[in-house]
Parts: sequence; C-alpha cells; structure tokens
Amino acid sequence: MRSLAAALVAAIIGAGNSPAQPITWNDPESVVAAAMAASPSMRAARSELEAARARERAAGTLPNPELIGGVENQQIDLSRDPMMTMYVLGASQTFVRGERRDVLRHTAALEVGQRESEARAREAEIRRDVLLAWNDAAAAQNQIGANEEIARLAGTISEAARIRYETGSAAQSDIIRAKVEQNNVRHEVLMERSARAQALARLRALLQLEDGVEIPSFTMQHAMTHHERATAVSLDEKSPAITALEAQAARAEEEIRIAKLSGKPDWNLEASYGFRPEQKDMFTVMGRIELPVRKATNDSRVAEAVAKRDATRADIDLLKQRLRSDLGVAVAKRDEAIDQIELHVEQLVPEAKLAFESAVASYQTGKTTFDAVLGALQSYRMLNVDYFEFLRQLAAAQAQIDAIQHGATMRGER
Repeated sequence: MRSLAAALVAAIIGAGNSPAQPITWNDPESVVAAAMAASPSMRAARSELEAARARERAAGTLPNPELIGGVENQQIDLSRDPMMTMYVLGASQTFVRGERRDVLRHTAALEVGQRESEARAREAEIRRDVLLAWNDAAAAQNQIGANEEIARLAGTISEAARIRYETGSAAQSDIIRAKVEQNNVRHEVLMERSARAQALARLRALLQLEDGVEIPSFTMQHAMTHHERATAVSLDEKSPAITALEAQAARAEEEIRIAKLSGKPDWNLEASYGFRPEQKDMFTVMGRIELPVRKATNDSRVAEAVAKRDATRADIDLLKQRLRSDLGVAVAKRDEAIDQIELHVEQLVPEAKLAFESAVASYQTGKTTFDAVLGALQSYRMLNVDYFEFLRQLAAAQAQIDAIQHGATMRGER
C-alpha cells in the first residue's frame, strides 16, 4: 500500500519534470495540468518528500564508528620514556538500543506519509485556485457577450424611438434615454473586462506566464441547460489534509516514546591497542553509558513532546471544524446556484425576452410608453448577466467541494 501511495504521489508531482504542453484554453483541465507542471509549490512538495525519504533510509542506523589514535604519557620535553610513553590505536562504537532504533524508523516512515499527504493536498489547492480563476475569467467573457447583445438591442429601440420622433409620435427624450442606456451597457462591459483581466492576472501567476504572453478569450458552456440536483456531501475523514496532520500527531506520539527512552541511554564500546617499543604491547576495552540521574531533564523532554502531540491533535479538530464550515458554505452556494439556474432557464429569461419583444412591438405601434420598453430591456439584460453569474457560482462551489474532498486546507478566493 505504501509503494502504491508513493507511486501515486510521484505521478502527481513528477509533472514538473515533463516538457510544457500547449494549453487548450477552453478546457479547464488543460489549464490545470499546465499549472501543475509550472507550480513552485509542487516542486517544493517534491523536494520535501525526497528529503523525508532520504531521512527514512538513514533512520535507525548505527552512528559511524570512531577511530582512535595518538600518544599517551609523552614527556613534556618530547623525550621518550620507555616505561611510560605509549602509542595507541583503537576504535569506538556507540550502540543504539533496538527499541530506540525501531522508534526512529517508524517516525521517519510517518514523516514520509505526512509529506505524501501534503503533496496531494497541495495538488488539490492548486487545482481549486486554477479552476476559480478560470471560471471567473470565462464567466466575465460570457457576461461581456451578453451585454454586447443587449447593446445591439438598445440600438434597436433607439432606432424605433428615432422613427417615432420623426413621425411626431414620440419625444426627443426617448432617443436620448436610449443612448444613455447603451452607454450604461458599455459601462457594465468595462467592469466585466476589468473582472476578466483580474482573473487572467491570477491565471498568469499560477501558470508562470510572462506578462507579454497573450491569453485568448474563452467562455463557459453558455447554453441555457438544466442542472441535476447534486447529491449530499460530507467531509471525508481520510482526506490528505487530515491524514497529514494525523501523521504529524503520530510522529509527536513517537517523540514521547523517544523522550521516555532517554531513561534507557545508549552505550558505547571502545577498544584500543597500545605499544611501547621496549615493553610488552597492551590493549584496552572500555564500555561507557550515560547515567540518567538528572530526572528533571528527561521529564522536561517528555512534557514538551506531550504538549506538541496535544497541540497537533487540537489542530486536527480545528482543521475538521474549518473544513466542515467551508464545505457547508460551498454546498449551500452550489444548491442556490442550481435553483437559480433552473429558475432562469425555465421562467425568468424566456419571460423577460418575451416581455421585451412585446414591449418593443407595442412601442412601435404607439400602444405603450418608452419607459415600458426601457424597463423590459433592463430586466432582460440583468437576468441574462445573472444567469452567467450563477453558472460561475455553481462552478466555483463545485471546485471548492472537490478541493476540500481531495485535501485542500486553505480557503480559495471568492
């Protein structure tokens, strides 16, 4: 299972080594893939994971032996005393207790699991941020298109007002008000272009694109279609964000064991061989072990490790609380967007279109006022633009839900 998880993470974060692929801007998945390949965050995740794996390979191994060599009892005037001066050569090795080595190996393995989970969580966060920026830019482009259509309709009623004015059946103010409405629509288009530019700026940063690289226009699916009611969603207790913190808590638990094992210190064995040219050779074997007589030192280590474990457990509960809150908000926004889209598709937009067409026809025959035509146009414009806003809201909410379910830990924009 561990090897499968490692292969999965390698596939996720290995994209940074693959050559750049052309981006299909109308396909958000293509944009996400490009952002994954360019992400410094994923490169950092790869490095952190490789560092953890390196520590795992070394965990629990014995420390290197030490070589001993020198001269003992050399006279201060550098003359040699054949009875005292001795040349020594030896070695020393510290032996770590098997229980302590097992704990160190387990701790290192837990860190690898934590880094793997963090890598998957980062992937979910990057994916969410890219989709939010893409949806904002696409929805803004859709709204620009909708407003440009309304601008053409405003030109139609302006022409109708001009014809009626020339025949003496309408006031000149109708023409002026039609022009004002056209300018109001242009005002909305300018704001939507700014919203699109802001979203593209976020995409440029996520994709590591230079400022001079042109991003073509792309839109959301803009057909007036129905959306099925989504199923209920609950927080996945095994999401990478949670499992990463759980692995951290398990590591803190192992730190407590290591602190307690300080009461059973490691021991050291030293063996040396000495010789005097005029005397018999000698050898020495010595063992050393720390005496854990200062109980306060060990107790403080244990207390620190316990406090870190408890803090991590509290962080897990805090993360679950925040994720449940974010998930609940995203589900509520998704459900509202679906209801609103249904209402716009089935009633509001078709009815507003009919009302506008009817008002224009009645105005041309002198059966209604210009105020009625202008009001119908404004309602039709507002409902068309709102439809794309709810499409954006639906896509953003779904991106948030997917991100939380797959391990994202931070709230995305908007």
